[in-house]
Amino acid sequence: MSVQKILNENWSDYDNKKIRDNRDGRFFACEEKWEVDYLINQIKKHYPFHSNEQILNAIQSCCRTISAPRPRRTFVECVISKL
Repeated sequence: MSVQKILNENWSDYDNKKIRDNRDGRFFACEEKWEVDYLINQIKKHYPFHSNEQILNAIQSCCRTISAPRPRRTFVECVISKL
């Protein structure tokens, strides 16, 4: 799986929402359901054969192993490595 495919996607909706919430878009917040859903959707675009549950399990695993603040690139790399 290629992390670049996911990171090269347009993340402007994500970034704009983070800015509106006065937060830094370079970091992933596991506590925000909309961020988890956003990442699931980004991954599903390129890897539709993974179920939402599989992706969510990978995200939850990375949330436990990477402490906040979680750089987006590092976090996505972790999630992809778990799939």
